[in-house]
Amino acid sequence: MAALLATTLLFHVNCEKFSNHADRVTVHLLPRVPNETTRLHWSPKGEKLPLTQTGNGLETKLFLGRTETSPILLRLEHGEDQRYYDRLLIDQNRNGTFNDDTVITTTLKISRGKIWSSFAAVVNIPVMDPWNKQETTNPYPLSFWYVENPGEKNPEKVLRFSRRGWLQGEAMLDGVAASVLVTESKMDGIFDSGDSWSLAPKDEPEKLFSYKTALSIPEHAWLGEKAYRIKEIDPSGRKLTLVSFDPGISHAEEDKQKDTLAPDRNAAHSGKRVTFSHNFAGAEKRAAATGKMLFIDFETTWCGPCRTMNKLVYTADAVVAAAKPVVAVKVDGDEHPELVKRFQIKAYPTVLLLTPDGTILKRKTGYRSVQQIVKFLSLVSKGH
Repeated sequence: MAALLATTLLFHVNCEKFSNHADRVTVHLLPRVPNETTRLHWSPKGEKLPLTQTGNGLETKLFLGRTETSPILLRLEHGEDQRYYDRLLIDQNRNGTFNDDTVITTTLKISRGKIWSSFAAVVNIPVMDPWNKQETTNPYPLSFWYVENPGEKNPEKVLRFSRRGWLQGEAMLDGVAASVLVTESKMDGIFDSGDSWSLAPKDEPEKLFSYKTALSIPEHAWLGEKAYRIKEIDPSGRKLTLVSFDPGISHAEEDKQKDTLAPDRNAAHSGKRVTFSHNFAGAEKRAAATGKMLFIDFETTWCGPCRTMNKLVYTADAVVAAAKPVVAVKVDGDEHPELVKRFQIKAYPTVLLLTPDGTILKRKTGYRSVQQIVKFLSLVSKGH
């Protein structure tokens, strides 16, 4: 009973700066499932579910919804005469068994020598409707994927997943028709401060679904020149309250503050770029033979920050100059799992600076600005 009461309480946002005279606007939202024309253009990083071998399949459990709700049992199986997993069984009613109508099949894909089993599914999460106080369900669209590397010994057996859906509603805010969206960033089936939202004019739906307008729930959003914040949100995501908010600066001023890439775009770019090798073994030998330090940039083709660094950082004159004393090499983490394991790479991009004998002096993960990379490479000139 205590757990049920806890999940039906509204989440309250810290509202110290809320305008005291602001009107509260309550918004009714309903679940949405993506289709061919409408979808969110961003998603949280995929989470991992550890798999256990059970018979001829792999099984795991997905916990979504209130704490007293049973988990969803998931099972990967091989189809007839199939070597790799191409079937996903979902225990939709959470009774610990599988029915024929819960089987999803996929066409296997091969990329960079790996076998990808990808599935799109919709599971249902029991919620209490805050409007009529009746039990109902929120459809929860998900992407699942399982990756096998035939050449890897003792591979990690995990099923990855990420949400695809959202809840959406409409409101009149100071005379402007607006659309409001909430979606999960912390994928647990319960809406709170760990999740995300966006706000846009009703006649500009493309802004509602853009990653550029995605905010964490405690953050304020702009509608024209007025800002709004979520004061309360029901755990079901079906009801929230908006109030106007004074951030103390204009919309344009805030956009300028948030443009963290401006210094990198505005840095001097004369057309040169850091000369990276793509042959790690050769670069390692060259560093040892010449006594130079080895600068390694681990990236992947799907890594957005990696692409931005290639465009703005490694073409900046200051970085080109700072990289001259080192042997620079790029490593695609998907193509070289042995190097990912050797250097314990957990995310992309990751940059490392090694001595000629292979000792790691420093590592950094995530986007590094022009200034940060210059500082990172300054270890070379200091003789460290």
